[in-house]
Amino acid sequence: MTKLKCNLDDDLAILLRDYAEQQGLDQDAIVNQAVKDLLAKKLGKHKIAQLLKDSEPENDYRLEHFFSGYDWPE
Repeated sequence: MTKLKCNLDDDLAILLRDYAEQQGLDQDAIVNQAVKDLLAKKLGKHKIAQLLKDSEPENDYRLEHFFSGYDWPE
């Protein structure tokens, strides 16, 4: 998995830390799901499929993995 450093606003950092503790979740998992939801909403299923396919055409697993467990708006 690629590591990406990002700087959260102070308020977001507090909220994320509190939510993660309450839910017993890892902060990275929460951030990954939030970014996935944002990109799915902004880019759409077809654009995401094309981008993932273009980045590594021989590997359909990434595409299937990204799309699994996500309720795509029609």
